[in-house]
Amino acid sequence: MNSSNIHSSIRRMNVLNRVLQCRAINNNKLTLSIKYYSSNVSMHKTSAAESLRMESDVTKITIGDVTKTVKQAKNKENVPSKYLNTDALTQDWLSHLRWILQKDNMSQDVFLIGKPGSLRRSLAMSYLELTQREVEYICLSRDTTEADIKQRREIVNGTAIYYDQSAVRAAIEGRVLILEGIEKAERNVLPVLNNLLENREMHLEDGRFLVSASTYDKLLQEHGDTELSKWNLVRVSEDFRVLALGLPVPQYIGNPLDPPLRSRFQARNIPTPSYQDTLTMLTAEFPHINRDALTKLVSIERGETPASSSDRRGRQPTFSREVLQT
Repeated sequence: MNSSNIHSSIRRMNVLNRVLQCRAINNNKLTLSIKYYSSNVSMHKTSAAESLRMESDVTKITIGDVTKTVKQAKNKENVPSKYLNTDALTQDWLSHLRWILQKDNMSQDVFLIGKPGSLRRSLAMSYLELTQREVEYICLSRDTTEADIKQRREIVNGTAIYYDQSAVRAAIEGRVLILEGIEKAERNVLPVLNNLLENREMHLEDGRFLVSASTYDKLLQEHGDTELSKWNLVRVSEDFRVLALGLPVPQYIGNPLDPPLRSRFQARNIPTPSYQDTLTMLTAEFPHINRDALTKLVSIERGETPASSSDRRGRQPTFSREVLQT
């Protein structure tokens, strides 16, 4: 066996080892640990879930074996709130959060794909609330144009003024840009999105040009800040991320993503929560409601009895109207 075959075998064994380690982490049910630190108060909570820790004003978040240091948001009004319920975190939900956290650490953009509904958006907002990240939001449709992504021109006192839109603000300020309905994006906006995702570059209508942080820093060392200002170059923050939400096409109506655009994302399927996970989340969200009533309510929604949720052989349940009045 020559040296090239030996190196190839070693690489394959290393990849297999990492895959097995990830499976072991996902199969282990660890404890949830959340710590809040302030100048006078220290709180600590534990429950049966995957490991999660939050510490002090400069927060460190750990889910399983993935850790991220969280910075304080400059504009807290742009941080999502009331999406994350730490008492209702299921293993599947924590697994999704851990995966997004891992991709965020690797400076990769994320594409969450799944069935229609608010589940993917709730997951994205929960992650941003957990990491205290500011958000910019764009809902793509057939009517979305380049101006909706880049800059919008308005006439003020006879003068044309350009106002930065969500994508530009997110890139400059280091926020997370959520693109919902990316399967609805028309062909004319795809090159803009692709260049922003791949190169972190964008030409603006007011003459400025967004460049990636690494390119800007290199030019800054060579030419200085004054020269870059003359060139109208604007630095894209290294904290800028794109989080896309979409539906699988052709199962649903929409435009299949072009391979160049699709390759810019790390994709993950977000399935519908199981019967037990749905019941757990509802119980934590509405603790004042009787658990039996919630069980029957979930059974109505799923079209199955609690006993049939595991064997899938139950009949359509029938419940009295008093269940919904509890």
